[in-house]
Amino acid sequence: MESNPSISISTIRTLHVPQEVLENIPGHSQPSSPRSSALATSPNSPSESVSSLPSVGSSFFFSSAAASPPRFQPQSNHYARDSSTQGLIIPSLTLPAPLRCPTPFGKTLGDLRLLVVGNGADDRELVSNILLDDNEDVVDISGWEDFEYGSILRASTDWIEHRDAHGLEKFEPAKNVEIISIARHEFDDNLTKSSILPVIQSPFHSVSELIDPRCQASAALANLIASPWSPLHTALIILSSSGPSTSEDGPIDLLTPHIPVILMRRGPDHTHFPSRPHMSSFRPRSTAALRNGLFRSPETLSSLRFEAAERFLRWREVECAVEGINASRRETVSLSSNAPLWNKARWEAEWESRLSQNVAISCEREDPMRVPEQQCFDPLHLSSLISFSLCLLDPATRLLSRSVSTFVDKLADSQVRIAMVGSLCLGIGIGMMIR
Repeated sequence: MESNPSISISTIRTLHVPQEVLENIPGHSQPSSPRSSALATSPNSPSESVSSLPSVGSSFFFSSAAASPPRFQPQSNHYARDSSTQGLIIPSLTLPAPLRCPTPFGKTLGDLRLLVVGNGADDRELVSNILLDDNEDVVDISGWEDFEYGSILRASTDWIEHRDAHGLEKFEPAKNVEIISIARHEFDDNLTKSSILPVIQSPFHSVSELIDPRCQASAALANLIASPWSPLHTALIILSSSGPSTSEDGPIDLLTPHIPVILMRRGPDHTHFPSRPHMSSFRPRSTAALRNGLFRSPETLSSLRFEAAERFLRWREVECAVEGINASRRETVSLSSNAPLWNKARWEAEWESRLSQNVAISCEREDPMRVPEQQCFDPLHLSSLISFSLCLLDPATRLLSRSVSTFVDKLADSQVRIAMVGSLCLGIGIGMMIR
């Protein structure tokens, strides 16, 4: 919607644009709109030229390039031609600096938490130069922040997109890279126990509270803890400018069971530290190899995370065992303080005489879950024995009467009688002869 040109003589000076300037403007055409025809003036009528100009609030200064520009007649006055462009104002807009585009490695990096110790950790510029400066995968670097044990430097390899209430996009750094520098004058056992181990074990306690104490260490649990978004520290880097010494053996032996340790040398001497047990499998030879392994090698980064997960599971097993021993000791101390010592002989004298009675009572106690059994007679029970004997009298009487009747029937036979008499005589004769 276009507004009609308005007249503002007190606020707008007369503009005389030469015809040569307008002819050089691309897309210049003959006046075909009401706006262009209204701006056409004669060279000798300045009042008409002033009245034909729109005000600052009109659509002339703020319309798009779709409308054809106004065409003015050439002026013969040289002074008017020189001053024709003094009233033009060209607006300018300052755009913010473009954001760095994250690389595919930066988008899939996940969380990277590093600890830096040694005499090289005192130099913040050195730490930033080794890990972050001129790193193509880093899109944003925050400043150093001090905390109780040292300083923290956070960086980002990706952007997080947000939308406000009006639907406008807003990008914020992910801050997925965290470098903790523990700067002390000496790297010894006291520093390790007082400053380094508390920082390493701080996420250990947080993760341990989320895991059921009855859950045993397994491959599934290790994969879960070694995820790219795990809160555990990925590795510990020792920056040293001196050669290998025996004073570093103690701190390294204390740290290797808790976190993967990477030893780096700096300075003109490129002598590398000797291999030690339980150290990290990633052993770079230069700072470039260190940066490439941490930011551009998913296999190396995954290996470091699994090593950190294995050390956490070992720490968890040790803590569970220590907690069990302490709990048993506390229970023993509480029992010994509240009750007298247990006497076995006295206990046997009090309870042995009633042991069988208690067992019998417990056996006779009805169990609601047990299926009732059919009752049977005990043959050794007196009442059962008498009842059983009386039941046998009737069949015994019938059997005896049947046997007597059979014997009597057989005696009725003559042959049987002769055989029985002969057998009797024979027996009597044999008996007398034996005497």
